[in-house]
Amino acid sequence: MQSLLDYDGVAGWEYRSVYELVAAHGRWFTPAVLPAQVRPLPERDCFVNASATEREYSHLAYTEGFAVAAGSPVPTAHAWCTDEDGHVIDPTWSEVGGSAYLGIVLPPNLRPCESRNGGVLEAPDSLFPLLRNGL
Repeated sequence: MQSLLDYDGVAGWEYRSVYELVAAHGRWFTPAVLPAQVRPLPERDCFVNASATEREYSHLAYTEGFAVAAGSPVPTAHAWCTDEDGHVIDPTWSEVGGSAYLGIVLPPNLRPCESRNGGVLEAPDSLFPLLRNGL
């Protein structure tokens, strides 16, 4: 398998990186306080947490991209839910909160696998087809 750094290997792909994909299809979401009815979930499990929260609350949408925790200067790969008004519902960072969220509301057929603690946009088996063909 060729590396994404070998640009000849990605010739003809729709996007060369997850950053290009999120820049093309992502949008900024508004940070919000976690609603009282949504329970906080363990830190470091954001992909599983967001997926579980979406299943529990049908009006929420699973979203992946990059977020910055409050007080941090560094964005990180992250998952959260969003409501119909574009507000962030983040069960993972309920205590620290996030100050910026840029991501993609992923279609229902794209959800993280429960058996791994990773996201759709970071696992090669799910990311590479998106980079190659787009959404």
